[in-house]
Order: sequence, then C-alpha cells, then structure tokens
Amino acid sequence: MIQKQFIKPLKKTLVSSWLLAIGLFSVNAHGAKQPNIVVILSDDAGYSDLGCFGGEIDTPNLDRLASKGVRLTNFYTNGRCSPTRASLMTGLEGARVGFGGGSLGDWSREMPFPAHRGRLPYETPVLPELLKDAGYRTMMSGKWHLGGSTMKFSKNSQEQWKKSHVGWDLTDEEMEADFLALPSQRGFDDYFGIYGAQDNFFITPDEKYHPYMEGNERADLWFDREYTMHCYTKKPNKHYGKHHGKTGKAFFDTDGVTDRAIEMIEDATGPDKPPFFLYVAYRAPHLPLQAPEELVQKYLPRYQHLRAVEKQRVDNLVSMGMYPKKAGSKDTWIPPEEDDFRLQLAIHSAMMDNLDVNVGRILGALEDTGVLDDTLVIYFSDNGAASHIQGFMNTPYHGTKALLWEGGTKAHFIASWPGKIPNDSIDNSQVWVGDLMPTLLGVAQADYPQEFRGASTLPLDGRDVLAALKGGSIDPHEALFFNDKGQQSVIYKGRWKLLMEPGWYLQTSAKPGIAYELYDLESDPGETKNVAKQHPEIVQQLAQMCDQWKDASGIVDYAEIVRVRPRDPF
Repeated sequence: MIQKQFIKPLKKTLVSSWLLAIGLFSVNAHGAKQPNIVVILSDDAGYSDLGCFGGEIDTPNLDRLASKGVRLTNFYTNGRCSPTRASLMTGLEGARVGFGGGSLGDWSREMPFPAHRGRLPYETPVLPELLKDAGYRTMMSGKWHLGGSTMKFSKNSQEQWKKSHVGWDLTDEEMEADFLALPSQRGFDDYFGIYGAQDNFFITPDEKYHPYMEGNERADLWFDREYTMHCYTKKPNKHYGKHHGKTGKAFFDTDGVTDRAIEMIEDATGPDKPPFFLYVAYRAPHLPLQAPEELVQKYLPRYQHLRAVEKQRVDNLVSMGMYPKKAGSKDTWIPPEEDDFRLQLAIHSAMMDNLDVNVGRILGALEDTGVLDDTLVIYFSDNGAASHIQGFMNTPYHGTKALLWEGGTKAHFIASWPGKIPNDSIDNSQVWVGDLMPTLLGVAQADYPQEFRGASTLPLDGRDVLAALKGGSIDPHEALFFNDKGQQSVIYKGRWKLLMEPGWYLQTSAKPGIAYELYDLESDPGETKNVAKQHPEIVQQLAQMCDQWKDASGIVDYAEIVRVRPRDPF
C-alpha cells in the first residue's frame, strides 16, 4: 500500500499565544530560542535523482522542501555509508574516529588498527550527546552502522564475534566497549532501527528473526500494510529473493522507519516540551533492491531510452543553474544486459519515490504538531549511487559510491528553516558532511567540550557553514581529503583535485606504478580531462599533502588490510 504524499504547501502553522506563553519552545541560557532539528539521510541515492536536482523520479515532497529552503550543489560526503555517518556524528575526519580508508561498522570488517576500527570511540563526543546536554530530546529511527552490539548479553553472539576476529581477545572490556557504541548509549533518548548495514526491506509476519531494535531490545514490528513485493536478486532462491512476487501483509523498512519517527515527533511535541533532535536514517535505495511492485512498474517505461534520460538530467541541471553549461560530462557505461540494467534503475527509482512519500509524511507530522516553522530540516544522501547501477544516477558526475571521483563523494543536499534560510535558493559553496556537527551545535547554542569522559577532545575538522545555508559566502576548505580501500584523493582550495590509484583496488594494484589523475574542478567538474601531465608540480605538491595526511591520520596501507581481511577489497 502506498501512503498518500504530502504535496500541499508547507503553510505557516498558527500557534496560539497561550501555548507560546507557557513555553512550548525552549529558550536556552543565551536567551535564544532553540529550534527543533531534523536530519534525514538517504542511503546510496544518486546526485541527480531528485526532481529539484534534475532527475526524472517523482519527488514532490523533497522538491517542495527545496522550494522552502536551499539546495547545495557542492556538498561532499566521505563516499561510503559508515565514514559519512561517523563525520556527521562527530565533526571529525573518519580516520580520527575509526572509520578511515572505507572502514564500515560491521563485525566482519572491523580492523585491529585505530583508524580502521569500525566502532566509534566512547571518548569522542557525538552530536546527540552534546544536543542532549543543551536541553534537547534526542531521537533516531533507522540505520546506525557505526559499530557496537549487545553481545555482552548473548553467548551465541560472543561465539560469532570470535569467529570473525581470529587472534583477538574477547574480554569483558571489549564487550562493554561494543555495548557503549550503540545509539542508546551514545545520547539518543529514543532509538528504533537496525544496527548494521543491510537486510531485507520486507519482513513478513511468519519470520522468526528480524534485525530491528527498539533501544537495546528486539523490537515488536507491525504488519498493517499489504504489499506486492518486488525483490531483485540474481539468486532468486537466496535470502534476498525469498519474498519476490508475493502479496501479503509485511513490514517495509522505509514505511516502518517513518511510522516510528512520526510517533517520536508526536510524543516530543506539546506544551512545556523541550526542543528535539530527530535523526531519520533511511536505508533506501541501498541494496537489496526491493520495492512495492506497482512502483517498479511505474518506472520501467521511463528507462527505455537510457542516453536520453542521462542527457535530460544534465540539461535540467544546466537550466536550473546547478551545473555549468560549458562543462562536459562522461557517458555512463551501460552493461550489455540492458533489460536487467533498466529493471535495476526502475527499482532504485521506486525506492526513491517511496522515500519521498515518507519524507512528506514526516513534514506532515511536523506541520500537524505545529512545529514545522520552528524546525530546521536537513536532507542529504550519505554518498553517491552505488556501482550496481554504474553511476547512472550520479549524472553528470563520474563514478560511484566507494570510488573517489565526484560521483562517489558528492551528494544532493537540501536544508529548510522558515524565516532563516531563503526560499528556493541555490548555493555553490563547498560544504562537507563534517561541517554539519559544528553548524548544528551553533544552531542549538550548544557547546563543544574541551574534555569528554576524562579525555581531551580532538579539535573539530568541520566548521560552521550556516552562513552558506543562509545565502552568504564562505571559502572552501583548505584541503578535503578522501581515502577508500587503497585510493587517495584531495581537493585543494575547492579547485584542484588529485586522485591517486583511483578505482577498484584489485584492478589498480595489478598495474605497475601509481596512477595519478588531476582535475580543475572550476572548469571541469565532470572530471573529463586529466591534466596531471600538464601540471606535474601541482601533482607533486598535492601527493605530498596526501602522504602527510595519511601518516597523521594513521591510515594503514591497504595491502595490510587485505592481508588481515582477505575478503575485504570491495
């Protein structure tokens, strides 16, 4: 069942004077009203998926949000799920908090190296902890993926840990540290979702196991919707294909995460309630590709002429002033099995369409509870679209998630805050995901401590970018560094971008020497012209900077990672 979309105008909500008089909205020690903050994250969405970013997918709710706020055209993530989330939560580069080099928050990928540990350190303050200290109620619904477990309560889980950590000692301290990495121990008053990366989107009532948690306990799911389930897999008898083609009652992740988020909003609003921070971390359109069948059928006809769709995305961005008219872009490689590729694009689009419906439901809940005009809403994707759709959805940018070309690290971004952020504005300032932590702390009038849990804190790598969201001018970062499974990249002063050994590790490592690519992003944002040979001095300077950053960050040579985790390379 498809929920009704929230496409009505986001009109101002009239709040009666007596509610204001008794303090519906919190005022902090500085005398300033603290807004509610809602951060919505999609997972592996393409840069140009949204209608307001040039795409053909129906996203009326996100388009409406953009019309009431700002779109950032030059927003950077860390190129993968966990590293992006780590910087969002800490304001620090991923390697400084255990998520460097493409590390992920899953047991089977944890490394015995601090920069690749795959679990947030308990001594590093995270956003919900600091907002909670500033008087906020803190809530999360969705995907965590920053490490941690409840294995201290389960002998079976402890045995599983030992099998995936050969040579490591499982101590009481280790189990406690794992427990303290979970969202309910890291500042969230309310949490619903999954701890890890992925599982089926559809859960049926007859299944004995599901990965969803409410706080630290297994959640009770609800099965109040009926779906015809499309579950793509090339192995139809395997786990991810078991519900394909079935019709019946089911829990569907994007709908269910929204249901719980709306309950949180309704419980957090009312007279004398403090401001709230809500983090909604959707898994869509991340693998596995699963969506309601009627939405898949809706989108299949749109991908019959792939080059025309690709060109239209670029033309739309140009007409919106969000991509330079004279800049080139690379055509996406289209696999020879075009019908299968079209199907995957259609399911991806169906998942984004459904996500947009659910964003509309959240906006509707904010309006219905009377707090929309006092809420900063931020939406973005954790990275570009993934490699199974070949970067098609990242047009006009080249590359995919986990690769360091622009298509992997750049993402669409929307922020809306009535009366503070201008309507229907576009900003080209360079903003990085780690900038959101200090920005949101500033919005909430919250402090970043010099000491936390008995340890000195690291200075933030992010900076407050509220001026950019409001239409002001900010300088780019001096340097933005990226590292993912043997690849290294840096963007220097927003212009020069150097890539070292770009591409999949097993392919690049098989070739002798080090491959360098240098792009002038001011004239060539689509990375169509490698000018490394024309500017050897810039290549040398930026390569030196990369080496120094890797050493300072503790990034381990990827050959050593593969030795420890032989199945890791992709």
